[in-house]
Amino acid sequence: MRMFQPFYGGSPDDCLCWLRAYTEAGARQLVPRIGSLDAERQLRLLTDEVLPGLRV
Repeated sequence: MRMFQPFYGGSPDDCLCWLRAYTEAGARQLVPRIGSLDAERQLRLLTDEVLPGLRV
C-alpha cells in the first residue's frame, strides 16, 4: 500500500463517485491527503459534502 497513492481533482460529487468505487470494491479505510494552497476549504468540502455520502 505504500506505493498505492491515487489522486483526484474535481467536484465534490465527482470525488464522491470516485471514492465510492473503492468502498464498493471492498475498501474499509480511506486516508485522504489534501494537496492544496487552500487546505482549509478543501477539508471543509471533504467533510461537509463528500464523506457524508460514503457513510453506510
